[in-house]
Amino acid sequence: MKKLSFIFLTVAVFSLLFASSQVFAQSQASTGSITGVVSDSNGAVVPNASVTLTSKANGSTSTTTSSGDGVYRFVLLQPGSYTVKASAANFSERSLEVGVQVGRTTDANFTLGVGGVSTTVEVTAEGVQTTTSNFDAVQNETSIQTLPINGRRFQDFATLTPSAQVDPSRGQITLSGQRGINTNVNVDGVDYNQPFFGGIRGGERSNSAFTIPQESIKEFQVVAAGYSAEFGRSSGGIVNAVTKFGTNDLRGTASICFVLKISPSRTSMQMHSRNSA
Repeated sequence: MKKLSFIFLTVAVFSLLFASSQVFAQSQASTGSITGVVSDSNGAVVPNASVTLTSKANGSTSTTTSSGDGVYRFVLLQPGSYTVKASAANFSERSLEVGVQVGRTTDANFTLGVGGVSTTVEVTAEGVQTTTSNFDAVQNETSIQTLPINGRRFQDFATLTPSAQVDPSRGQITLSGQRGINTNVNVDGVDYNQPFFGGIRGGERSNSAFTIPQESIKEFQVVAAGYSAEFGRSSGGIVNAVTKFGTNDLRGTASICFVLKISPSRTSMQMHSRNSA
């Protein structure tokens, strides 16, 4: 009896550890990170420098210190804009305005100068990814809000990325020549695939009506091939979306759908022109 209890306890512990590792991997995939090296004007690393991260969306802060190699890192960050400040004894404080995108690591290196001189530099998240090997593309909030789209389905924007197209058989997004059912769709780190057939949840019904409103998507990442281990599941590519989250700003959206119907009949077109005049 004791042996059976021990076996049951061992299996339960391993199951819990496995589940927690999956949750952590999913949270990594649905967030971004910032990393960098703190050095002085001569290129020597600065260990134990104080680095503070402040979110522009809600004002939350986090602080860390650089390692003996001068490296610092902030992980599990919501996509958005952040202010990162670095300071050390006998050095001036330096500030970076850093953008974070879903599934990406933004490199933000500090070069601290002499005391009494402070600077601010803007760093974007759209540069070359030197710390990750994913060949990806990100559609940000500005693109999703301003680009024209028919049907208000956020996944249609995925066709703006290289090798992405619509599968003619089922109308699903296909990446790198794979079938649409092999594409893995994640929303906020959670599986959002049709359980039986594959592809985005809703299947063919999602081709005529959205399953997630376009306004609720902040941005999404498309990895056509060569994705890292935290994604997995599918032989096709990855569509990795995150929804909007709370900020200190009051905001909302409004939209109107206008469909112009023109009759092929010449008489009907002439009557329409007269009525419009």
